[in-house]
Amino acid sequence: MSLNSIMEIGKSGVGVFQTAIAVTGQNIANVNTEGYSRQQVVLETAPTSPSNGFTLGNGVRLASVDRYYDGLLQQQLVTAQSTQGNDTTKSNVLQQIEPAFNEVANDGLGDAITKFFGAWQDLTLNPAGATERQTVLSRAQILVDNFNSVSTTLTNTAKAQDDALVPLTADISATLKNIAQLNSQIKITQQVSGNANELKDQRDLLIRNLSTEVGISYKENSDGTVDVNLSTTAGGGGGQALVSGVQYATMYTDNAGGTTANDIYLTAVGNPPPANAPATDTKITATVGGTNNSLGELGATLGLRDTIIPGYLGQVNELADQIVTAVNAQHAAGFDSSGAPGGDFFDVTTNPPGTDAATITLGITDANKIAASSSAASSSDNGNAVALAQLQNAAISFTSGSATFNSYYDGLVSKVGLDVQSAQNTVSQDTAFTQQLSTLRESNSGVSLDEELTNLVQYQRSYQASAKIITTATDMMDTVLGLIR
Repeated sequence: MSLNSIMEIGKSGVGVFQTAIAVTGQNIANVNTEGYSRQQVVLETAPTSPSNGFTLGNGVRLASVDRYYDGLLQQQLVTAQSTQGNDTTKSNVLQQIEPAFNEVANDGLGDAITKFFGAWQDLTLNPAGATERQTVLSRAQILVDNFNSVSTTLTNTAKAQDDALVPLTADISATLKNIAQLNSQIKITQQVSGNANELKDQRDLLIRNLSTEVGISYKENSDGTVDVNLSTTAGGGGGQALVSGVQYATMYTDNAGGTTANDIYLTAVGNPPPANAPATDTKITATVGGTNNSLGELGATLGLRDTIIPGYLGQVNELADQIVTAVNAQHAAGFDSSGAPGGDFFDVTTNPPGTDAATITLGITDANKIAASSSAASSSDNGNAVALAQLQNAAISFTSGSATFNSYYDGLVSKVGLDVQSAQNTVSQDTAFTQQLSTLRESNSGVSLDEELTNLVQYQRSYQASAKIITTATDMMDTVLGLIR
């Protein structure tokens, strides 16, 4: 082996270990960077060459700089974060709704129902009493206010979910564009044999963030790009392309169907994608918010707007309808202080098939118009007041079965409370599972400062040793030259 070969061996070592130190420094510098995957240099022996009948090495060369990456773990994190995003959004909104049904901390609708019928019971003791009659009107107004308030809270919360779809879909579209741009950069980098590890880390992080917002599936292509699609439902829906290589779609909201609520639309992929056109674009409201595939924040938001909150509001409306119907019918059967037949106690604007709790008002404002008597000839008769008071414990036929007004409302309160508790428990489980997966990813792909510092010392010593080879070869060269002189 010539002195020149020895120097080349030293030179290869110096170059390789200089790169190794740089990679280690990059790991240390990004120890707290979200989504960063630890990198390592892969070394291999340089091609050998024959010398004096022997095969001798020519040093070391850098085979690649690899990142610690687990594709299966990435898939599991994407799925877990979709579920967590859905459940967290649902839990947060349900907790905002719960105070409207809190009968412990507030004198809510249930208390108003009880006291309303209690006022009728008090009126039976003194049907001609001005104070008792005024109390009935006051309790009735409180009941009306509670119905209005609960209905308004639920309606406004549903509207807030609809409004949230606009920035949410805009953020999803921005993420899709960024993924496509990274796909392009990764593809170009790999075509020129460059290192795209950091770009892939950024893309993986974007995909995980995207999965929090909407249910997705993805696959990596041979050219380094990834394709991202909507998750498919059990019934075969979904699967529309969100990102295809360097092309991407736009997701947006529109109420082109003439409804007050927004629908979700998806354009075809392109770079840039075509302009929004609700008439021809794919409507994916049922796909991303359906019962079979309600994933991510988008699925939860649509589920709250279209199913959960309307379900609560429907029960409140049914309770209001039954109370209004029963009280108005019984009140019309009695007579007021002047002996005139009683009219409707409540006024409503109907919202088929029943009463809208938001529109209930009092039908009378004069306490003398209260039809407490069952006889037109006697204003001191309490027969109709007794009948109205007894409505509180009457078995009423609701959609869910027979119940009293209070027991039906108590059932609704219990349902809301159980839904909130179930959502909170589910979020806790989701958080623990996602944290476990994140810990596994960190142990596999995260940076360990202890390990990197060890590698740094190792590569530094290797660099020094390689430099020493060059120094030694130089000394040998000087010796040879000295012999010539």
